[in-house]
Amino acid sequence: MIGSSDITQVGMLVAAVATLGTVIGVLWKQMIVHFGRVDTKLEETQELLADCQDDRLQIWKTLAKQAGCQVEDIRGKGK
Repeated sequence: MIGSSDITQVGMLVAAVATLGTVIGVLWKQMIVHFGRVDTKLEETQELLADCQDDRLQIWKTLAKQAGCQVEDIRGKGK
C-alpha cells in the first residue's frame, strides 16, 4: 500500500495535514485570547482585593477608635 500510493492518496494526506495545521493555529489563537482575558480579569481582581483590604483596615481602625483601644485588641477578642 505504501509503495503503490497514488497522487490522490498523497493529495488527501497533504490536505489533511494542512487542515490540521489550520485547526491547531485557530485553537492556539483562541487560547491566547482566552488567556489574555483571564490575565486581565486576574489583574482587575487583584486591584479590587487591595481596595477591599484597605477598606477593611479602615473599618477596623474606626471600630478601634470608637472602642478606645488598638485594632489588635479588637481582633484578639473575637478569637
